[in-house]
Amino acid sequence: MKVTINVKLVNSKFNQAYADKENEGDETEDNIKYLWEDEFEVQGNVANFKVINNTTYLLNGLYPNDDEFSFEIPDMTVLECTLDNGSVTLLPFSKKAISKTEKTEDKNSMTFFVHLKSIREIVNPMTGVYILKDDYPEELLKLYSDEEE
Repeated sequence: MKVTINVKLVNSKFNQAYADKENEGDETEDNIKYLWEDEFEVQGNVANFKVINNTTYLLNGLYPNDDEFSFEIPDMTVLECTLDNGSVTLLPFSKKAISKTEKTEDKNSMTFFVHLKSIREIVNPMTGVYILKDDYPEELLKLYSDEEE
């Protein structure tokens, strides 16, 4: 099955009543509903898709000097995609950042929508990883902000 993930950051200042009154319910230039949107396809044929709530995610990677790091990030929602070849793709989201989720399916494909709250800053170090800045490891945060400058 083809799986697409759609992630939107909901503008906490969006005013639906204003949109209804002034623009037939649609957003306007000064009343934007979403601050950004990511959409990506899970690479490979997904045999099993599972949402795991209230879990700890192990953030693994390499420092710039090629030393390995591993940090446990608590209070996460993880999308687990098991491919038909047995490999597993994990897509972690800070549980507190999620406003709502929704799924649409047909015979050969599925789209999973994740709406994130904009009231707290989210770190997105790579495609498919969305962690609240407050929960992101401090030493990695410094590396992440250095890369953005």
